[in-house]
Amino acid sequence: MATTAPATTHRLPAVRDLLRSNGLWLWLIVAAGSTLRLQQFIFNRSFWHDETLLATAFVDRGFAQLVFEPLANNQAAPVGYLVLVKLVTVLLGTHEWTLRLVSLLSGLATLPLALAVARLSFSSFVARATLVGLVAVSPVLVYYSTEFKQYQGDVLGTLLILWLTLRFRPDHCREDAFWLALAGAIGIWCSHAIDFVLAGSGLALWLEMARRRDRRAWLAVNAVGLVWLVSFVADYLVALRSVPHNAYLAGFWATSFAPIPPTTLADLHWFREAALGLVYLGFLQMGTAFREVLPGWFSGPVHALLALTVLGSVALAFQRVRAAAMGAITLMTVLGASALHQYPFRARLILFLVPFVFLALAALVQQLHELPLRRAAPWLAAGLAAGVLWMPLRLSLHVVRHPHNYQDIRGALQYIADHRQPGDHAMLGSWTYPAYSFYAPRTGLADLPRFVYQPTINEVHNIRSTVRRICQDPASGRTWVLATNQIVANNRAFLEALSSLSPPLQTVPLEGGALFLHDFRPTGYCQRYRSTFPPAGR
Repeated sequence: MATTAPATTHRLPAVRDLLRSNGLWLWLIVAAGSTLRLQQFIFNRSFWHDETLLATAFVDRGFAQLVFEPLANNQAAPVGYLVLVKLVTVLLGTHEWTLRLVSLLSGLATLPLALAVARLSFSSFVARATLVGLVAVSPVLVYYSTEFKQYQGDVLGTLLILWLTLRFRPDHCREDAFWLALAGAIGIWCSHAIDFVLAGSGLALWLEMARRRDRRAWLAVNAVGLVWLVSFVADYLVALRSVPHNAYLAGFWATSFAPIPPTTLADLHWFREAALGLVYLGFLQMGTAFREVLPGWFSGPVHALLALTVLGSVALAFQRVRAAAMGAITLMTVLGASALHQYPFRARLILFLVPFVFLALAALVQQLHELPLRRAAPWLAAGLAAGVLWMPLRLSLHVVRHPHNYQDIRGALQYIADHRQPGDHAMLGSWTYPAYSFYAPRTGLADLPRFVYQPTINEVHNIRSTVRRICQDPASGRTWVLATNQIVANNRAFLEALSSLSPPLQTVPLEGGALFLHDFRPTGYCQRYRSTFPPAGR
């Protein structure tokens, strides 16, 4: 009687082959990056200040208003992005997660695109894994995949145009030019930053085709550029022309414009600062990337990463001239626009440049892998890859345990809703008011009276004048003071002024701030301004 071998013995070689498959491990990295983004998205943190400014300017507008009218609250966002978000909210309702869904999908789409770019750019698994891994675990890319802002779409646009540029083939120029033209023309409406990437792509291809003397491919590139130009002019006339003339935005980013030509040592220091800030942004930035210069930019690891990025850029120029030329021209274009005060070179506005930093470091890993050291070269390459991946991975793993919740205004208002008494009211600063106005109706506090003050350098005056208004209102009862993290962490004068008038009855710590319950009615200060004093237990 014939016997058959167990099926498991036949499967074992197949399983071993699968585990040895480089493609499998690259897709596992993609899956890990997707998990990081989904985990932060599902946590559904409260909107912070800038998100609520955009949300309050967005939610009550129709499609035509979003396209043709400037946003309120000094907000600027591409009309394509706004239209996509509006479509989502029309279909699924207006919630934090629907407003952030386009950013999440952009963040998820960057991962397979990074894999596609890696496969076109590098031959070794370790270099490919470096690029895909950096995109997957970069804390700032994970964060902006879950923020109601357009910056993750900028990164997606960079990777898409980079991939289409790298795969452009002169012998298939018509087909490749079509997709490049289409992606760029649509991208212009969905990203302000993609204009610089398109300049890098178009000029790099134009110069290459001219050098090759390939007239057919050169004409195809010219046609692509013409399509992009028409799309840009239309976007500018419809929506973009008001943005560079916004005086508030120009003043807000005043220190972020490139001093070209540099004439002083301070100007030269600006470029060093900007380079370190870009590297820090890609590797170590946690949460929102503010415009301020951070002490962490000047640390030893960031200087080392910048040096490796410069070396990697040189390596990329030898390995993939087209990619290196595209990155260099993109950088020069955005610096030129910054010198003309048309585009700030700082923080979240240059997030779209981060993939070029990662590409340079992956090129350096590839260069080490190709060294004529048969045994040492793979280990050197793997060591560098592990080193540059560990820093962002460590921070992203921390966020898995402690998701971002920069200002938990929603949690604070929900606590008030659960513990309010008749006569209660809220006291908050004007910077906190946009978030309050967005969340109050959603937490059942639309009817809660509020006293809003304008923060100045004299916090004692702010507090006393606001409490005076509270005391002069005969209907006012207890006061819920909503303080965000800037006040709790950095402004002791605010808290001391409150406590000097009335010690808090209750303190509720929150992510990104605190909630204080006060009753100013029995205080001597309040009685001076209140002719009729209701019972304290009201």
